[in-house]
Amino acid sequence: MHAAAARVVYPTRELPVSGSAWHITCTGDAMILEIPTEQVCSYPFHCETKSWPKEEGFVHEASRVELYQKPFRHCVIPDLIKDEELLETLQEELFALEFTPKNNDLYKFLQTITDLKSCKSSIIKDFRKLLCVEIRDWLKCVTGIPLNDTVDAFCAQYKHTDTLLCHDDELEGRRIAYIYYLVDDDWSEKDGGALHLYSVDENIQPKDVVKSIVPVRNNFVFFEVSPGSYHQVAEVLSESKTRLSIAGWFHGPPIKRPKPFIEPALPLAAYGNIEDDVFFDWINPVYLGPATQGSIQEKFENDSEIELQDFLVKDKYDALMKALSSSDVTWKMMAPANKRCYRQADESSLPDPVQTCLRLLRSDAMFLLLSNLTGLRLHELAAASSDSEGEEDGIEEGEEEQGGASCSKTNKNEKDKSEDKLCASRCRSEVRHWSPGSYTLVHDTNTEGAEFALDLVLYVGCNDWDMEYGGFTSYIAKGEDEELLTVTPQENSLALVYRDQDTLKFVKYLNCGAEKMPNKGFYDISAVYYE
Repeated sequence: MHAAAARVVYPTRELPVSGSAWHITCTGDAMILEIPTEQVCSYPFHCETKSWPKEEGFVHEASRVELYQKPFRHCVIPDLIKDEELLETLQEELFALEFTPKNNDLYKFLQTITDLKSCKSSIIKDFRKLLCVEIRDWLKCVTGIPLNDTVDAFCAQYKHTDTLLCHDDELEGRRIAYIYYLVDDDWSEKDGGALHLYSVDENIQPKDVVKSIVPVRNNFVFFEVSPGSYHQVAEVLSESKTRLSIAGWFHGPPIKRPKPFIEPALPLAAYGNIEDDVFFDWINPVYLGPATQGSIQEKFENDSEIELQDFLVKDKYDALMKALSSSDVTWKMMAPANKRCYRQADESSLPDPVQTCLRLLRSDAMFLLLSNLTGLRLHELAAASSDSEGEEDGIEEGEEEQGGASCSKTNKNEKDKSEDKLCASRCRSEVRHWSPGSYTLVHDTNTEGAEFALDLVLYVGCNDWDMEYGGFTSYIAKGEDEELLTVTPQENSLALVYRDQDTLKFVKYLNCGAEKMPNKGFYDISAVYYE
């Protein structure tokens, strides 16, 4: 249908925007919504008010309206607008609006720059009036929520690989969230973009996706916003279709939120020992010389970040990659979904090459090497060497101890004198597998970001990684969306980043493009070091 043809019929087939178009009757225990059949909307339908249907699922036979209690109150209203020409005109007017990219840790899609109330299109204005009057009044009856006059309405386009990850929508005053779908008639589950609803655990954290609502053209979906109303828009998989929708919130009196759940802090460990030959067999010798370490440290002190290419000796790196892709490794999914979603290796299941690499990263030799590369005081001998003018403190195979500054050996007297400093430096580490659907999110209750720290990531199995797949680590200033730094996965690369308390990080959602990679993603060993 061409837009011109639709506009010819539009003036005489207006959306119902006044009480005369919809007839609403509220009684003590029921509410009836009646819409004359000659109007463009499709009902009457009848459902209970004051008390939402107590059944887990309730479908009104005549209207096919679906109301559900679990995992939280939600409703699906099919065929909201009867006039197909009007529907096509509304869709065309929406596509003609100005959209802006929205892209951060939580989402990637296009959204109208302003609320639809500022649109000049008469059909969009009328649809918004429908939301603000008839639909809002009906929602007040059917939910019992005292909604006010504030209604947000935006238009969004989700294209290939776009998504909105798990969140609860609960900002002050938002009481009911809604989505009106204007997708193609043949949109199906395989196109992606479904609305996923989560159950919650005993801490009111998202647990499992228990409901998936596939977009259907002309369907209106709404749900009650609450501390446990966790949901997401699944990744759009279609390369040719656009998930067009009008979405927003009906506002009312804010509800009291429970105290935010604070996850227990992850344990930290002091460094251990590692054999000399293991250390020198694994680390690329180019990074052990004093001249190289000096230039790296100078750059790091200026930039607070660096990536060291070919960090491991090639045969050791190859053995590490083979071991990580072994079927013997046991992986567990890390949650909750409003904070993270990736697989972490059970260390007891790791083959020897991975176990050795972990011991290396947790060793006193590594703490001292990192001190020499960054200028941080992660080892008691690093402080002594940095205070001695003219003393070279690089680490080379076969090098004799100079003032006790050998990477792999420590002088007992020096160790005893520096016991406090030795105990102060700590690290935590994990082995991770990133695949389509993996991500981490910035969250207010992150205890890891409360201190200055050195982040280390050793990337494995990501040759020729494309940033379009996601998987990169972004650093942002607290309260800001603008990126300070982006670290892209590179084969056998050691990424080092020093961050302060006001710097947050996240790993961008890996989309379906990562399926093209040999490992369906990549592996890494991540560690955080504290002085």
